[in-house]
Amino acid sequence: MLGETLPPWLLPAWSSLLAKAEAGTLAHAYIVDGARGLGKLAFARRLAATLSCLEPTAQGGCGHCKSCALNASDTHPDVMLLAPKEPGKGLTIDLIRSLGDYAQRSSHAGGARVAVLAEAHTMNINAANALLKTLEEPQQATYLFLVTDQPGLLSPTIRSRCQKISIPRPNESDALAWLQHAATEGIDKQRALECLKAAGGGPLFALELMEGDTLTLRARVDDAFAEVLSGRAQPEDLLAALSALEPIHAAEQLLSAASAQAKRLLLANQDSSESEAAEARAVQAGRVLKLAEECELARRQLASTSNPNPRLVLESLSWLTSRALRQGA
Repeated sequence: MLGETLPPWLLPAWSSLLAKAEAGTLAHAYIVDGARGLGKLAFARRLAATLSCLEPTAQGGCGHCKSCALNASDTHPDVMLLAPKEPGKGLTIDLIRSLGDYAQRSSHAGGARVAVLAEAHTMNINAANALLKTLEEPQQATYLFLVTDQPGLLSPTIRSRCQKISIPRPNESDALAWLQHAATEGIDKQRALECLKAAGGGPLFALELMEGDTLTLRARVDDAFAEVLSGRAQPEDLLAALSALEPIHAAEQLLSAASAQAKRLLLANQDSSESEAAEARAVQAGRVLKLAEECELARRQLASTSNPNPRLVLESLSWLTSRALRQGA
């Protein structure tokens, strides 16, 4: 995305930040938040390249100065990217301490110095405390961008020290137009819509689903959930389907399946005149909603820095699904 035209859903935030940069009113630190699959990290990196460019344009870096050449090779000494070292891991205190050292040094090129923190919500309390020192002692022309899908997991103190830039989900027509342009082959509109729905409206995530087998794996979770919830299959069957996905994505899909089932039960009640059946469905909907709450709790747990055992978390969700509608459960 660094060398491409910005998608329409990123333009308002881009224009706002560039205007502040030109006016000299850019804040020291920003939280860039929004759903998965909106291009937040690429957006922040593009902004870092623009702020460090010697001849920036309205679209970003000029592309031909020394700073742009260094950014293209990820070797600019005044631009720092911090990201978890492994999938599922967090930003460590050592990484955050390196940011503190970096923020105290003078600019190599004499211009802005920018740090981008990917998955900022994965910091543990020690890393967060180390970051606070950097946030509380801002250096001139040094900017921090904390990128996150889950800003609520950042400490209130960190949130209070940062300005907020929220990236909205695009409308359906903009998302489909972007997918049509970005896909390596022509897209089937119905499949694209299914992928957008599964991706929670995030076009980049939807593209990932379209070009891989993740959508099929997610559909298997939905099917296994329905079978286990009704008692026609065993928890192990659901666990097998969940285990084919990354743990946090498995919990997300199970949350989606449980929420959809509860909604179906409640909608069925609106069309029913049988009081006993309606009462039974209301009880079932309540139990499935409690299951959805457990799925959300598990999703947050898997996204946190507490390092839970993913298999044990998914086993627990599978067992809870099998028990959700049982009498006396």
